[in-house]
Amino acid sequence: MTQQLLLAVDGGGTKTQAVVADPEGHILGRGLGPSSNLQSVSLDQFGHALITAIEGALMPVLGPRARREGPGWLSAPLAAAVFGLAGVDGPEDEARVSRWARDQAIAASLLVVNDAELILGGGTPDGWGIALISGTGSICLGRSSQGRPGRVGGWGPLIGDEGSGYDLARSALRLATQTSDGRGNTPSILKEALRHFGVLDAEALMRRIHDPAMTPADVASFAAPILDLSGRGDAAAKTLVEEAAQALVLQVRTLAKRLSLRQPPLALGGGLLRGQLRRSILALLEGEIGPYTYVAEPVLGAVELARRLLRGKLAPLAPGSGGPRT
Repeated sequence: MTQQLLLAVDGGGTKTQAVVADPEGHILGRGLGPSSNLQSVSLDQFGHALITAIEGALMPVLGPRARREGPGWLSAPLAAAVFGLAGVDGPEDEARVSRWARDQAIAASLLVVNDAELILGGGTPDGWGIALISGTGSICLGRSSQGRPGRVGGWGPLIGDEGSGYDLARSALRLATQTSDGRGNTPSILKEALRHFGVLDAEALMRRIHDPAMTPADVASFAAPILDLSGRGDAAAKTLVEEAAQALVLQVRTLAKRLSLRQPPLALGGGLLRGQLRRSILALLEGEIGPYTYVAEPVLGAVELARRLLRGKLAPLAPGSGGPRT
Protein backbone atom coordinates (compact mmCIF):
# COMPACT_ATOMS: atom_id res chain seq x y z
CA MET A 1 0.00 0.00 0.00
CA THR A 2 1.53 3.33 -1.12
CA GLN A 3 -1.13 5.70 0.25
CA GLN A 4 -0.10 7.51 3.40
CA LEU A 5 -2.43 6.73 6.30
CA LEU A 6 -3.12 8.66 9.48
CA LEU A 7 -4.22 7.25 12.82
CA ALA A 8 -6.27 9.28 15.28
CA VAL A 9 -7.17 7.91 18.73
CA ASP A 10 -9.53 9.38 21.33
CA GLY A 11 -9.26 7.40 24.57
CA GLY A 12 -11.48 8.17 27.54
CA GLY A 13 -12.70 6.75 30.79
CA THR A 14 -15.58 4.93 29.09
CA LYS A 15 -14.36 3.93 25.63
CA THR A 16 -11.53 4.28 23.12
CA GLN A 17 -12.19 5.28 19.52
CA ALA A 18 -9.68 4.99 16.69
CA VAL A 19 -9.97 6.39 13.19
CA VAL A 20 -7.83 5.78 10.11
CA ALA A 21 -7.84 8.62 7.58
CA ASP A 22 -6.07 9.72 4.43
CA PRO A 23 -3.87 12.84 4.37
CA GLU A 24 -6.88 14.99 3.37
CA GLY A 25 -8.74 13.87 6.50
CA HIS A 26 -11.24 11.54 4.81
CA ILE A 27 -12.24 8.75 7.19
CA LEU A 28 -11.40 5.28 5.92
CA GLY A 29 -12.19 3.18 8.99
CA ARG A 30 -13.36 3.33 12.60
CA GLY A 31 -12.80 1.07 15.58
CA LEU A 32 -13.87 0.94 19.22
CA GLY A 33 -12.30 -0.44 22.39
CA PRO A 34 -12.88 -0.21 26.16
CA SER A 35 -11.46 2.44 28.53
CA SER A 36 -7.80 3.38 28.07
CA ASN A 37 -7.47 5.88 30.94
CA LEU A 38 -4.09 5.11 32.46
CA GLN A 39 -5.26 6.42 35.83
CA SER A 40 -7.96 3.76 36.13
CA VAL A 41 -6.75 0.76 34.07
CA SER A 42 -3.54 -1.27 34.04
CA LEU A 43 -0.96 -0.93 31.27
CA ASP A 44 -2.07 -4.31 29.91
CA GLN A 45 -5.71 -3.17 29.81
CA PHE A 46 -4.59 0.09 28.22
CA GLY A 47 -2.73 -1.78 25.49
CA HIS A 48 -5.66 -4.11 24.87
CA ALA A 49 -8.07 -1.18 24.51
CA LEU A 50 -5.87 0.64 22.01
CA ILE A 51 -5.03 -2.44 19.95
CA THR A 52 -8.72 -3.42 19.79
CA ALA A 53 -9.71 0.04 18.57
CA ILE A 54 -6.83 0.39 16.10
CA GLU A 55 -7.31 -3.08 14.60
CA GLY A 56 -11.02 -2.32 14.18
CA ALA A 57 -10.27 0.93 12.37
CA LEU A 58 -7.81 -0.82 10.04
CA MET A 59 -10.16 -3.65 9.03
CA PRO A 60 -11.99 -1.69 6.29
CA VAL A 61 -8.62 -0.50 4.95
CA LEU A 62 -6.97 -3.92 4.91
CA GLY A 63 -9.89 -5.92 3.57
CA PRO A 64 -8.99 -9.64 3.26
CA ARG A 65 -5.52 -8.96 4.67
CA ALA A 66 -7.12 -8.14 8.05
CA ARG A 67 -7.15 -11.87 8.82
CA ARG A 68 -3.41 -12.37 8.50
CA GLU A 69 -1.35 -12.86 11.62
CA GLY A 70 0.33 -9.91 13.29
CA PRO A 71 -0.79 -6.33 13.94
CA GLY A 72 -2.74 -4.74 11.13
CA TRP A 73 -0.53 -1.67 11.02
CA LEU A 74 2.35 -3.83 9.79
CA SER A 75 0.31 -4.46 6.64
CA ALA A 76 -0.83 -0.84 6.32
CA PRO A 77 2.04 1.38 7.56
CA LEU A 78 0.84 4.52 9.32
CA ALA A 79 2.65 7.75 8.48
CA ALA A 80 1.48 9.67 11.56
CA ALA A 81 -0.52 8.90 14.68
CA VAL A 82 -2.03 11.14 17.35
CA PHE A 83 -3.19 9.72 20.66
CA GLY A 84 -5.54 11.98 22.64
CA LEU A 85 -5.93 10.12 25.93
CA ALA A 86 -7.62 10.71 29.25
CA GLY A 87 -5.23 10.11 32.12
CA VAL A 88 -2.20 11.55 30.34
CA ASP A 89 -1.34 13.98 33.11
CA GLY A 90 2.17 15.11 32.27
CA PRO A 91 5.49 14.23 30.65
CA GLU A 92 5.83 10.88 32.45
CA ASP A 93 2.47 9.65 31.17
CA GLU A 94 3.22 10.94 27.68
CA ALA A 95 6.54 9.12 27.73
CA ARG A 96 4.89 5.85 28.84
CA VAL A 97 2.36 5.97 26.01
CA SER A 98 4.97 7.04 23.45
CA ARG A 99 7.23 4.18 24.53
CA TRP A 100 4.34 1.72 24.21
CA ALA A 101 3.43 3.00 20.74
CA ARG A 102 7.03 2.83 19.55
CA ASP A 103 7.44 -0.68 20.95
CA GLN A 104 4.40 -1.66 18.88
CA ALA A 105 5.88 0.08 15.80
CA ILE A 106 2.53 1.74 15.20
CA ALA A 107 3.57 4.81 13.21
CA ALA A 108 6.60 6.57 11.76
CA SER A 109 5.67 9.80 13.56
CA LEU A 110 3.48 10.07 16.65
CA LEU A 111 2.20 12.51 19.24
CA VAL A 112 0.62 11.86 22.64
CA VAL A 113 -1.60 14.53 24.20
CA ASN A 114 -4.41 14.69 26.71
CA ASP A 115 -7.85 14.12 25.20
CA ALA A 116 -8.88 17.66 26.17
CA GLU A 117 -6.58 19.02 23.47
CA LEU A 118 -8.74 17.31 20.85
CA ILE A 119 -11.73 19.41 21.96
CA LEU A 120 -9.72 22.65 21.88
CA GLY A 121 -8.25 21.87 18.47
CA GLY A 122 -11.54 20.74 16.97
CA GLY A 123 -13.90 23.28 18.54
CA THR A 124 -12.24 26.71 18.38
CA PRO A 125 -12.14 28.68 15.11
CA ASP A 126 -8.47 29.68 15.28
CA GLY A 127 -7.05 27.15 17.76
CA TRP A 128 -7.27 29.47 20.79
CA GLY A 129 -9.93 29.84 23.47
CA ILE A 130 -11.24 27.52 26.15
CA ALA A 131 -12.24 23.86 26.03
CA LEU A 132 -14.51 22.47 28.76
CA ILE A 133 -14.97 18.71 28.98
CA SER A 134 -17.31 16.77 31.23
CA GLY A 135 -17.70 13.04 30.78
CA THR A 136 -16.59 10.41 33.25
CA GLY A 137 -14.13 13.08 34.45
CA SER A 138 -13.89 16.83 33.88
CA ILE A 139 -11.25 19.36 32.90
CA CYS A 140 -10.89 22.85 31.45
CA LEU A 141 -8.07 23.64 29.03
CA GLY A 142 -7.24 26.85 27.19
CA ARG A 143 -4.82 28.76 25.03
CA SER A 144 -4.52 32.50 24.46
CA SER A 145 -4.28 33.96 20.96
CA GLN A 146 -0.54 34.38 21.67
CA GLY A 147 -0.21 30.66 22.38
CA ARG A 148 -0.04 30.80 26.17
CA PRO A 149 -1.54 27.56 27.59
CA GLY A 150 -3.39 26.83 30.80
CA ARG A 151 -5.45 24.15 32.51
CA VAL A 152 -7.85 24.04 35.45
CA GLY A 153 -9.28 20.93 37.13
CA GLY A 154 -8.69 17.41 35.98
CA TRP A 155 -7.42 16.10 39.32
CA GLY A 156 -9.11 12.71 38.98
CA PRO A 157 -12.17 11.16 40.66
CA LEU A 158 -10.75 10.96 44.20
CA ILE A 159 -9.71 14.59 44.65
CA GLY A 160 -11.26 16.47 41.75
CA ASP A 161 -13.31 16.11 38.55
CA GLU A 162 -15.97 18.50 39.84
CA GLY A 163 -18.99 18.66 37.56
CA SER A 164 -18.16 15.33 35.93
CA GLY A 165 -20.38 12.31 35.47
CA TYR A 166 -18.57 10.55 38.31
CA ASP A 167 -18.94 13.55 40.61
CA LEU A 168 -22.64 13.98 39.81
CA ALA A 169 -23.32 10.26 40.24
CA ARG A 170 -21.44 10.10 43.54
CA SER A 171 -23.42 13.05 44.92
CA ALA A 172 -26.67 11.41 43.87
CA LEU A 173 -25.68 8.10 45.43
CA ARG A 174 -25.01 9.87 48.72
CA LEU A 175 -28.55 11.24 48.65
CA ALA A 176 -29.85 7.77 47.87
CA THR A 177 -28.16 6.15 50.88
CA GLN A 178 -29.06 9.06 53.15
CA THR A 179 -32.68 8.59 52.14
CA SER A 180 -32.43 4.89 52.92
CA ASP A 181 -31.21 5.42 56.49
CA GLY A 182 -33.46 8.38 57.25
CA ARG A 183 -31.08 11.31 56.94
CA GLY A 184 -32.49 12.44 53.62
CA ASN A 185 -35.71 12.63 51.67
CA THR A 186 -35.02 11.95 48.00
CA PRO A 187 -37.02 8.77 47.31
CA SER A 188 -36.97 9.30 43.55
CA ILE A 189 -33.16 9.23 43.50
CA LEU A 190 -33.05 6.14 45.73
CA LYS A 191 -35.56 4.38 43.48
CA GLU A 192 -33.58 5.32 40.38
CA ALA A 193 -30.30 4.13 41.93
CA LEU A 194 -31.75 0.72 42.79
CA ARG A 195 -33.20 0.38 39.30
CA HIS A 196 -30.06 1.56 37.51
CA PHE A 197 -27.69 -0.76 39.34
CA GLY A 198 -30.15 -3.67 39.40
CA VAL A 199 -30.36 -4.17 43.17
CA LEU A 200 -33.24 -4.45 45.67
CA ASP A 201 -32.10 -2.29 48.58
CA ALA A 202 -29.46 0.17 49.74
CA GLU A 203 -27.32 -2.53 51.38
CA ALA A 204 -27.08 -4.34 48.06
CA LEU A 205 -26.38 -1.00 46.37
CA MET A 206 -23.45 -0.43 48.74
CA ARG A 207 -22.00 -3.84 47.89
CA ARG A 208 -22.50 -3.22 44.19
CA ILE A 209 -20.77 0.17 44.22
CA HIS A 210 -17.83 -1.14 46.27
CA ASP A 211 -17.33 -4.21 44.11
CA PRO A 212 -13.67 -4.18 42.98
CA ALA A 213 -14.88 -4.66 39.42
CA MET A 214 -16.80 -1.37 39.52
CA THR A 215 -14.98 1.29 37.50
CA PRO A 216 -15.32 5.09 37.62
CA ALA A 217 -17.09 4.87 34.26
CA ASP A 218 -19.59 2.39 35.74
CA VAL A 219 -20.34 4.78 38.60
CA ALA A 220 -20.51 7.76 36.23
CA SER A 221 -23.18 5.99 34.18
CA PHE A 222 -25.64 6.91 36.94
CA ALA A 223 -25.34 10.57 35.92
CA ALA A 224 -27.60 10.01 32.91
CA PRO A 225 -30.66 8.99 35.00
CA ILE A 226 -30.06 12.00 37.27
CA LEU A 227 -30.05 14.33 34.27
CA ASP A 228 -33.26 12.68 33.11
CA LEU A 229 -34.85 13.12 36.55
CA SER A 230 -33.82 16.76 36.54
CA GLY A 231 -35.35 17.26 33.11
CA ARG A 232 -38.62 15.84 34.46
CA GLY A 233 -38.66 18.42 37.24
CA ASP A 234 -37.33 16.45 40.21
CA ALA A 235 -36.18 19.13 42.68
CA ALA A 236 -33.27 17.20 44.22
CA ALA A 237 -31.92 16.16 40.83
CA LYS A 238 -32.23 19.73 39.54
CA THR A 239 -30.17 20.96 42.49
CA LEU A 240 -27.44 18.41 41.77
CA VAL A 241 -27.31 19.39 38.10
CA GLU A 242 -27.15 23.08 38.96
CA GLU A 243 -24.27 22.43 41.37
CA ALA A 244 -22.44 20.57 38.60
CA ALA A 245 -23.00 23.47 36.21
CA GLN A 246 -21.65 25.97 38.73
CA ALA A 247 -18.56 23.84 39.34
CA LEU A 248 -17.82 23.69 35.62
CA VAL A 249 -18.47 27.41 35.13
CA LEU A 250 -15.97 28.14 37.90
CA GLN A 251 -13.33 26.27 35.90
CA VAL A 252 -14.05 28.37 32.80
CA ARG A 253 -14.03 31.66 34.68
CA THR A 254 -10.83 30.76 36.53
CA LEU A 255 -8.99 29.88 33.35
CA ALA A 256 -10.28 32.91 31.44
CA LYS A 257 -8.95 35.13 34.23
CA ARG A 258 -5.61 33.30 34.35
CA LEU A 259 -5.08 33.67 30.60
CA SER A 260 -6.58 37.20 30.43
CA LEU A 261 -9.16 36.05 27.89
CA ARG A 262 -12.09 38.35 27.15
CA GLN A 263 -15.16 36.60 25.69
CA PRO A 264 -13.11 33.65 24.42
CA PRO A 265 -14.48 31.02 22.04
CA LEU A 266 -15.70 28.03 24.05
CA ALA A 267 -15.44 24.42 22.88
CA LEU A 268 -17.53 21.89 24.80
CA GLY A 269 -17.03 18.14 24.87
CA GLY A 270 -17.99 15.03 26.79
CA GLY A 271 -21.19 13.09 27.19
CA LEU A 272 -22.54 15.21 30.04
CA LEU A 273 -22.54 18.38 27.95
CA ARG A 274 -24.93 17.22 25.24
CA GLY A 275 -28.13 18.69 26.69
CA GLN A 276 -29.47 20.13 29.92
CA LEU A 277 -26.15 20.65 31.70
CA ARG A 278 -24.78 22.47 28.66
CA ARG A 279 -27.78 24.81 28.61
CA SER A 280 -27.28 25.60 32.30
CA ILE A 281 -23.59 26.36 31.76
CA LEU A 282 -24.24 28.62 28.79
CA ALA A 283 -26.92 30.51 30.72
CA LEU A 284 -24.52 31.12 33.60
CA LEU A 285 -21.78 32.27 31.20
CA GLU A 286 -23.99 34.56 29.11
CA GLY A 287 -22.01 37.65 28.11
CA GLU A 288 -18.72 36.16 29.34
CA ILE A 289 -17.85 33.97 26.34
CA GLY A 290 -17.74 34.32 22.60
CA PRO A 291 -19.04 31.73 20.12
CA TYR A 292 -19.39 28.19 21.44
CA THR A 293 -19.21 24.80 19.74
CA TYR A 294 -20.10 21.34 20.97
CA VAL A 295 -17.53 18.88 19.63
CA ALA A 296 -19.50 15.68 19.15
CA GLU A 297 -16.53 13.71 17.76
CA PRO A 298 -13.25 14.62 19.47
CA VAL A 299 -11.48 11.98 17.41
CA LEU A 300 -11.89 14.27 14.39
CA GLY A 301 -9.79 16.81 16.27
CA ALA A 302 -7.13 14.11 16.51
CA VAL A 303 -7.39 13.62 12.74
CA GLU A 304 -6.67 17.30 12.21
CA LEU A 305 -3.70 17.14 14.58
CA ALA A 306 -2.39 14.08 12.71
CA ARG A 307 -2.64 15.99 9.41
CA ARG A 308 -0.65 18.85 10.91
CA LEU A 309 1.87 16.38 12.33
CA LEU A 310 2.34 14.84 8.90
CA ARG A 311 2.95 18.29 7.40
CA GLY A 312 5.36 19.25 10.19
CA LYS A 313 3.10 22.11 11.31
CA LEU A 314 2.10 20.93 14.76
CA ALA A 315 2.61 23.01 17.88
CA PRO A 316 0.94 21.12 20.76
CA LEU A 317 0.57 22.53 24.25
CA ALA A 318 3.60 22.01 26.45
CA PRO A 319 3.27 18.87 28.62
CA GLY A 320 2.22 19.49 32.19
CA SER A 321 1.70 23.24 31.82
CA GLY A 322 -0.89 24.76 34.11
CA GLY A 323 -1.83 21.64 36.06
CA PRO A 324 -2.75 18.01 35.53
CA ARG A 325 -5.11 16.68 32.91
CA THR A 326 -7.73 13.97 32.78
